[in-house]
Amino acid sequence: MEKISQVISKSLDVFSVVLLVVMSLLVIINVALRFIFNSSIVFSEELSRFLFIWVVYIGAIIAVRDDSHIYVDFIRKKLPQGLQFFLKIVCEIAMIIGCTLFFLGSVDLTEVNITDHSPVAGISLGFVYSAGLLGSFGMIIMLLIRLYRVLRKKEVTSHKEAE
Repeated sequence: MEKISQVISKSLDVFSVVLLVVMSLLVIINVALRFIFNSSIVFSEELSRFLFIWVVYIGAIIAVRDDSHIYVDFIRKKLPQGLQFFLKIVCEIAMIIGCTLFFLGSVDLTEVNITDHSPVAGISLGFVYSAGLLGSFGMIIMLLIRLYRVLRKKEVTSHKEAE
């Protein structure tokens, strides 16, 4: 289980860096071409916008993995350990349900837009909406791993608290 988690984590890190580099290069090159040659790469703006959407969803998966989304836990920390444990499990299950609903909505959006294409680059909008599929599915996987770890250790510490 830990080996699979490490492979997925490393793949997400590498994939997000690659997308961010490609997106940044497209924008930098396009800006340089506009100032120097008074022209630009036509599809660059559209493609960089789509890559940004993918980077955001992959970043959301990484944030779930690292337990770095913003949340308020001062009330939870005041509760007895047993109640903290129960509350942590309830919150993880609620987030899994929310991400599952998001995944189902993303499936519908991807199916509806799979035949539509972007006006300039001609990229299928199903590709853009499939970022929501990957993001929600990845967050579900990370939440299931977190839930497994909480249930196995029977304690509430997060990754940040453990470090």
